Amino acid sequence: MGSTIHQLDEKLQEDKSARKNLEESSRCLGQKTAAAESRAVSAESDLRIEREWRISLQESMMRDRDKISILTQEVESLKSIGQKYLALQEEQHRLKIQYNEAQKTLEEVGATLSENKLQLAEMLEREARTSDETPNWTSDKDAIACAACAKEFTIARRKHHCRRCGNIFCGACSEKTVALAGNTKPVRVCDTCFTEVRLT
Repeated sequence: MGSTIHQLDEKLQEDKSARKNLEESSRCLGQKTAAAESRAVSAESDLRIEREWRISLQESMMRDRDKISILTQEVESLKSIGQKYLALQEEQHRLKIQYNEAQKTLEEVGATLSENKLQLAEMLEREARTSDETPNWTSDKDAIACAACAKEFTIARRKHHCRRCGNIFCGACSEKTVALAGNTKPVRVCDTCFTEVRLT
């Protein structure tokens, strides 16, 4: 009987020890479970943060892609503007050459016009002077005798107009010639006009 009780006590002690070990194991397992749950919560939080970061990164990449697209369009626009600017520079250079040529032509035309104007003025002056110097021609039918020697005109003594005074003379009184304005070669004049022209 005593032996049985002793065995039961030993069995009880073993059960207590086993229970204590189980409780200790359970406590350790609980701690590990809590730690695992904590790590799981932390991992889930990290995963959520990473997911949000990825979404934010994707949105940022999309915004950057849009910015790159806009910048690319602006670069193409600037290239087009640059090409237009170069074309305008070439056009400006061409127009400048045309302007210089036109300016030179205008100067030449102006010089020619000035020269023509001077020539016209000289011609008008000569014409006016010639008009002033044009004599009043005596009609042949009104002249009976030489205005200088008073000899009557005959078939042999012919009539000659003096190109300066316009009177009619015989050949002997108008045999000299002088250069008068408005004439390209010397013309017949009377002796009196010849002397006056030589003295002037």
